[in-house]
Amino acid sequence: MQQKKKGLQYSQSVFLLVIFMWINNLNAEAGMRKNNPVPAPADTVPHCGKDKIYQLVWWDDFDDSGYIDSTKWSFSKRGNPAWKRFLAADTAFAQKENGLLKLKMDRKMFSPDSSTYQSVGIESAGKFSFQYGKVEVKAKFNKGKGSWPAIWMMPEDPVAYGDWPGSGEIDIMEHVNEENVVHQTIHNASVTDAEGGSKATHQSVYKADDFNTYGMEWTPDYIRFFLNGEIQYTYHREGNGNSYQWPFDKPFYIILNQSGGAGWPGNITDSDLPFILEIDYVRVFQLKQIGR
Repeated sequence: MQQKKKGLQYSQSVFLLVIFMWINNLNAEAGMRKNNPVPAPADTVPHCGKDKIYQLVWWDDFDDSGYIDSTKWSFSKRGNPAWKRFLAADTAFAQKENGLLKLKMDRKMFSPDSSTYQSVGIESAGKFSFQYGKVEVKAKFNKGKGSWPAIWMMPEDPVAYGDWPGSGEIDIMEHVNEENVVHQTIHNASVTDAEGGSKATHQSVYKADDFNTYGMEWTPDYIRFFLNGEIQYTYHREGNGNSYQWPFDKPFYIILNQSGGAGWPGNITDSDLPFILEIDYVRVFQLKQIGR
């Protein structure tokens, strides 16, 4: 009996040890999922020459359904600038469906405010910003009178070189109305005029009614814009460039918005509504190594 009892105690100890190791392993896996909830896309590490290798540092593939990830994005707030005129923090206008984020502008539907229209924008301000690297955004939008979708970047607060445009702006993609081109633009104190136009801009022909990949590479010496992997335009830092010409030495955050009805695109033709900007993914890369 004593030997049987000892054998039973031994078996119980082994069983409890196995259970403890199993639970500890589950906790470790849960911790890994919490720190990096979405696996990094394996095929999106671009190489730029033998001395520059980029690695993925931040992304959102919008693969689940429902609302935006509040750990990565916040709603842009309504304000006086034209793109902010009709913004609303309404989840009905920013939904994830079938692996896409859909940002919508339409006539007022759910909000009790007096605005005729509702638009939406989301931004990574205060949650993710970076200095130097690459951005790739795969997106699609419909045309219409008064529409103004955009993928762009602004400096984190507090800004270093004064109010807009002094501290800079990087427009990876803007589209207005029914144009057959998108605009890829730099704003700063040296290239932006009193009306808000910039002489550092390029019009790129895109595939209408289809997804395009809009890209930007930002280094200490230049900002380069891409469309579907092809270089479109490069803005260079001048040899003695100061903040007036090159305020791009501070962290910037990302903005995605479907705006319209004010400023650049003008009034909306209601029969063209709704305007929808669809985002497949947003990915940010930074240099992994240089000269190795």
